[in-house]
Amino acid sequence: MEDALLAYNAGRVDALDGRRDADSAEHPDTGADYRRGFLDARIEVVNMHAELRRLLGYEG
Repeated sequence: MEDALLAYNAGRVDALDGRRDADSAEHPDTGADYRRGFLDARIEVVNMHAELRRLLGYEG
């Protein structure tokens, strides 16, 4: 379980840094956890950008 959590966190950190580690993403035991963390962080970034645009009054 700890390996899964570490992989998930590594995916989140990499996504927020704007990079993806292909080796971690394809790891047979923890790759799915890494990818899930990566995706969750990217969705979070998109939502933050959308909120920022809304606050600044941008439409589109």
